Amino acid sequence: MGVIEREGRVTLDLARTGPGTPMGRFMRRFWMPVHRAEDLPPGHAKPIRVMSEDFALYRGESGHAQVIDYRCPHRGAQMHLGWVEGDDIRCVYHGWKFECGGQCIEQPAEEAGFARKVRIGSYPTREYLGLIYAYFGEGEPPPFPPYPAPTAEGLIENQTQLVPCNWLQCFENSMDEVHVAFVHRVGGSHSGIYDLPEIGAEETDWGMLRTGTRASETGQNDVRLSLHYMPNCTRVIVPPMAGLEGAGGWRELYLAFMPIDDETNRWFITNLVGVSGEAKESYLEKRDQYRRKQAATGPAEDLAREVMAGRVRFAEIDHPDRVRVQDIAVQAGQGPIADRSNERLGRSDLAIILWRKILERELRAMDEGRPLKQWNPAPADVVPTLGF
Repeated sequence: MGVIEREGRVTLDLARTGPGTPMGRFMRRFWMPVHRAEDLPPGHAKPIRVMSEDFALYRGESGHAQVIDYRCPHRGAQMHLGWVEGDDIRCVYHGWKFECGGQCIEQPAEEAGFARKVRIGSYPTREYLGLIYAYFGEGEPPPFPPYPAPTAEGLIENQTQLVPCNWLQCFENSMDEVHVAFVHRVGGSHSGIYDLPEIGAEETDWGMLRTGTRASETGQNDVRLSLHYMPNCTRVIVPPMAGLEGAGGWRELYLAFMPIDDETNRWFITNLVGVSGEAKESYLEKRDQYRRKQAATGPAEDLAREVMAGRVRFAEIDHPDRVRVQDIAVQAGQGPIADRSNERLGRSDLAIILWRKILERELRAMDEGRPLKQWNPAPADVVPTLGF
């Protein structure tokens, strides 16, 4: 088992998720988002990389999305180079055809009967809230969906963000409410929650419930609730991006941190924007302007690299996705895989400390062959709150 030594005690390596690693084995027990549904038209196939493994993703003509092994079991050609026929896929190299469950059903140049002896790896695949999910673990997958849909009405949007560092330092940032008062003060995006909160956290049967408590002018405490779903998704209330200029207001957000490999992760960002009717039409017009600004300015990760390199000052960040540039700079700036051996955690890190303890407990149980905790989907009535 991969371990690191910290302050005289052995701590499991929670950052690495490749095949056979403790954290990789654990994360493969859950449904993982792998692609935006709108980016995969029927009849198309694409390569994807998940937790340091390559796969092929395609959408059949019926609309069903399927994840299969990256290479054909015949001579190792990349399966995404082939073409989709109905809900099946045919390898471009020698025409071997596989149905979506993985069984080979045609081999044009081979003897009859050989095809039934050949299979390609196929992984359970489902869609939810505009994302394609896949299950890469052993045995039956857990219940689907992995977390409840928003209860409020509004417009569902999905975005992704590539980030050049390990998934865990990004996920842990989502548990760190104190950073908002400093990282995001430039630009004023999070006005209303800059006062330093008292952090609370408790384990649940679906992950962790985090609280940020602040004193209000009325004398009553304001409590901000944020949800962290096992193993890598945060649900929270956030402001709109800078380029939207306030359009749509604060929105409910699901943020899943998907390891591509140990030094790169992709954020799958699902927003519920609380607009309808005329307000929705007005918002969509503003969103079109925002997207044009995005295209003209370039990816947030490119500007973040300039900030990390010292070519752009942090205080001078000007981008329609300013918050993402800020977050990427401080998270990826910790290094491709953060060295936690010298960190000094304080009381504001309570949620991070608890989450690490939960993961270490689960990974030790898995390594020792003991039963792991039964993680369940969260109830629909447990939702995040703004807190002011």
